[in-house]
Amino acid sequence: MAAKRADPATQLAVDTAILSYLLHTSTHTLLRDAPTSRSEPLPLASARKLELPLQMVDSFLTLFRASHPSTAHPLSLALRLRLLRFTALFTLRHHPCTSTPSPTALATLRRTHVARAAAFLERRDPISGYDVAAYERTEVGSERPAGASEQPVPQLLLLDTLPLFIDLVAQAADVYGEAATQGWRALAGRYMAAAAVEAYLVSGVEGPGALREAFAWGAEGSAEGEEGMWEGWEGERAEVVRTLIPPEGVEVREWLREVERERDSVKGVEAEVRGFLRGLLSAGEVPELVRVERG
Repeated sequence: MAAKRADPATQLAVDTAILSYLLHTSTHTLLRDAPTSRSEPLPLASARKLELPLQMVDSFLTLFRASHPSTAHPLSLALRLRLLRFTALFTLRHHPCTSTPSPTALATLRRTHVARAAAFLERRDPISGYDVAAYERTEVGSERPAGASEQPVPQLLLLDTLPLFIDLVAQAADVYGEAATQGWRALAGRYMAAAAVEAYLVSGVEGPGALREAFAWGAEGSAEGEEGMWEGWEGERAEVVRTLIPPEGVEVREWLREVERERDSVKGVEAEVRGFLRGLLSAGEVPELVRVERG
């Protein structure tokens, strides 16, 4: 006797509900349990606890795609998937694990981001009008660690995750509306500043290239329909960039260390972004299976 198969529409609804549950709970687990500092060790048991939900998502996604090869994810589900991927990269960037990009993947990611910034810089230089001589006086070296073989960097930098954050915001605004991403641009400005500070103080990047790349964002480089995201950005960017320009006679890293002492920008942005991600997680409808689990 042939085994009975579920109605395709019913099976798709069930599988979608399971995937929504896994994406939501995995993101929640990372935001709740991932270490908040690079100085905190990540014991093996803790690493396995954080990675298990990610592995479950990967396994179920493989089954989902095999069972429903012609089905496109609804926008809300695609956003949950992007939210989880960014959250995993961001919260675990100080702690190498199975979700960490390989050196080859990281090099490819950096080349992609450098190319994006280069295309933007052909239209506008975000630090034009500022005296960046102090950045140009730093020892000539790799402007940006585009590949692991050129300048090894042991972890993801904020500069690596910044474009992914901007993409996430754009998709969230499209799915949930601008109210869900309120205040994102001010946060993005602080994110860019922290990314530049980290690149120079942690990665040891030389020259003004990383500063340009961090702030190479605006309507000029936006996808069609997303130009409005950046309305009013020019003035906001100018205020942030100004804080990173050292006074005459002050060395770049000396100035950036002073900025970091006063503002604790890297740790501050890491905490702010986590809060923003929690807001995005709660902006959407709570998956049905999560409501059932909560009772």
